[in-house]
Amino acid sequence: MPVYHVALFKLKPEADPNKVKQWQALAEGMVGQVPGLIGLQAGAPIALTAPMAKGFDMGVVVHLDYVESLATFFTHPSHEEVNELYKDVCEMGSTIGYDIEF
Repeated sequence: MPVYHVALFKLKPEADPNKVKQWQALAEGMVGQVPGLIGLQAGAPIALTAPMAKGFDMGVVVHLDYVESLATFFTHPSHEEVNELYKDVCEMGSTIGYDIEF
């Protein structure tokens, strides 16, 4: 069954917008590199839901083939590279994983 990993991020007030774009592109570029990673989309809240975002500035939805691939995703070298940039631009993050069948 596919797994969806959802992460929310609060950017540092001083985060460089170019670094944020680089971080987003680096994350989205993991598709095709990480075994089991089907898709990854990242972006800011849409205007309609921004007031409900509770201070989170970015969201990421990761689509994986199986729950076992989540461990591969977290330990893959490309994820480590994304994590390094995360430390530069993010104040905090919150994550959760779901097994959802469509």
